[in-house]
Amino acid sequence: MTKNKHFDLIIFDLDGTLVNSQYDLADAVNYGLKAMGRPLITYDQLPAMVGGGIGRLLELSLGNYRPEEMASLRQLFDEYYSENFANKTTCYPGVPELLELLKHRKKAVYSNKIHPFTVAIIQRLGLSHHFDVIQGANPKLYKRKPSPEGVIRILDMLDVRPENAIMVGDSTHDIHAGKQARIATCAVTYGYRSREQLEAAAPDFVVDDVSEILEKV
Repeated sequence: MTKNKHFDLIIFDLDGTLVNSQYDLADAVNYGLKAMGRPLITYDQLPAMVGGGIGRLLELSLGNYRPEEMASLRQLFDEYYSENFANKTTCYPGVPELLELLKHRKKAVYSNKIHPFTVAIIQRLGLSHHFDVIQGANPKLYKRKPSPEGVIRILDMLDVRPENAIMVGDSTHDIHAGKQARIATCAVTYGYRSREQLEAAAPDFVVDDVSEILEKV
């Protein structure tokens, strides 16, 4: 267990950590599934499907599929989501206040959501000014979480040593990425994964509410 300290850099996941995006994501998936005549998913099913990027979300939504069906669903998803990515997406209660309390420390967002959508959501919710780096998935430059490549990139960009940084997220991908990058990790249970799933990844800290994050970082 990492000793509690004040970290120079806090890296936040996006979906399930800073924002609840399950409704807009499910609506976009269902827009595509409906157009293809495939069974729809429910809002309750969505959380277990996210964390591995949009491609993985669509694979899980389709079940058995032919390659051309995946290409069609991705096109339909992007068509809908690009115009409707923040209809129902909101910050979790307490997030703006937390970020304001951390205003004198370096902060980054790192999501497995593709980079343009990650930036767009942060901008739409009026959070951009809180972050030194906003980084989504960009497979041409670095592998998605649980790879540590994106975390290491942020450390290098902000000139922060691993022992002075912490990753805060709701997914085992976040915890594994942080650990492999040799930074501290804090799991949040109010997002898309259960406490049991998160504790199995052995994070340094586990919190149940946004208000508890301040005590750990």
